[in-house]
Formats: sequence, C-alpha cells, structure tokens
Amino acid sequence: MLGLGASHLDIYLGNYSSHALSHRVKAIQGLHQALSTPPSSTAEGDARFAAIFALAFQASCMPHGMCEFLSMVKGCHLIANSSTLYFQDSLFWDFTQEGYGHSVRRAIGTGPILLDPDQEALLDSFLESLRALAPLCTSPLEIRFMASTERVVKMAQVEAAEAFAQLAAHYALINHSTSEEFAPFIDPKHYPAQLLLIHFILVEFAIGSIALGDVGRRFGFREKSCIAWMEHLDATLPDEYKRYAEWPRNYARTHLAP
Repeated sequence: MLGLGASHLDIYLGNYSSHALSHRVKAIQGLHQALSTPPSSTAEGDARFAAIFALAFQASCMPHGMCEFLSMVKGCHLIANSSTLYFQDSLFWDFTQEGYGHSVRRAIGTGPILLDPDQEALLDSFLESLRALAPLCTSPLEIRFMASTERVVKMAQVEAAEAFAQLAAHYALINHSTSEEFAPFIDPKHYPAQLLLIHFILVEFAIGSIALGDVGRRFGFREKSCIAWMEHLDATLPDEYKRYAEWPRNYARTHLAP
C-alpha cells in the first residue's frame, strides 16, 4: 500500500519514484517468500491476493509500467487460483471473471448507450488502425488478442456498457496464456505485440470513458498512465513501426489531458 500510494503521488506531485520503488521491491520480496508455502488460512490467502492486487495497481501508475502491469494481472490470476479462491469465505471470492462482469452490470447497467458522432468516429478509426496492424501479429496469442480486441470494439459501437463488462474475458486471454506465449508478448522489443497492447490499453480507456461517464473521472491517474505509456513506446519504436502508432499517438495527444 505504501508503494501504491507513493506511485500515485508521483503521478501528480513527482519526486516519489524512489520511495515507490523501494516499497515495491520489499513487497515483492515478501510476497515471493510467502508463496513458498501454501496458505494456512483464508486471511493469509486474502493477504497474498491483496498484495499482488496492490502491486498491479501500482504498476498501472508507473510511467514505464505497461508490461509490468500485465505481468501483475497474470499474477493476480495465478495467486487467486492457488491461494484465494480455494477458500469460499474469502473476501475476494467475487474477484473472478464472472464476478467482475456482474459488478459492472450492477453499477452501470446493460442498456444501450447512444454514441455521439465523435465517439463513433473514434471507434471507427481505432478499428482501421487495428486492421492495419493485424498482419504484423503472427503468434497464436497475438492473433487471439487481436480478434478479441476487435470484437470488444465492435460491441462498444452497439453496447458500450456491456463491452466494458466483457473486458475481464479479454484479460483472461493473458491469464490463461502459457509462459512460452506470454514472455514474447510482453517483451519490450517485440514491437508488434507492444503496438497491439498500447492499442488495447487506450481503447479500454476510451470504452470505459464512454460507459462510465462521470464515474470514470475518478480514475484520472489512468489517463496520465496512458499518456506516459504511449510516449515511452513511441520513443523506442524503430522507424519502420512508427506508422502503426499513428492512431494511439493521435488519440493520446488529442483526447487525453496533457
């Protein structure tokens, strides 16, 4: 929690990154030590899941944390299945793919959300960019992730709230991937996957903004993270990949706050 708090403060005030990293390292070391043995109680299992969940949210606040965030999301899944969901009286029993969907539907409903012309144009341009990127995505995980991302966006054009609820199923592709599939998928130098990921991260934010409306403003830190992740990727892309970043680059510059 100290690491998460420091990273969140660093987004808005700066000068907290060293504190954030120090607490993060200690938390990861403690979690690794705890995971060397099975949990002996519900409370212990819950503590492990809470720790990895906080680490995932901290990564979502870190300016270079896109791949780390996805690794921690996968870690949440692994710990949930090994340490938490084994206990039916766990406080996190509802933190499942189905539970997330039910929670979203209870909060925002499932009725159709009428898109304004700008929102329609945004989703249309995203699909065009995604289709241009598709030929570069060749691994089985990349192809599945590409198809699922396109499906979510098409759903958002009709039912934005339901599309937002379906994002848990999209993350499940990462959670259920093998180590051999996942490692190259989050390799910072594997640019097709990096481009696919930044497309998804930004369109997830866009769909969330449409579906949540004013409620979505509570998550302003994700807006800053999206900008930072896009700028970091754009700075590292070789020239031959720059054109595939045009849509996410323009979205970050024109739709997100500086």
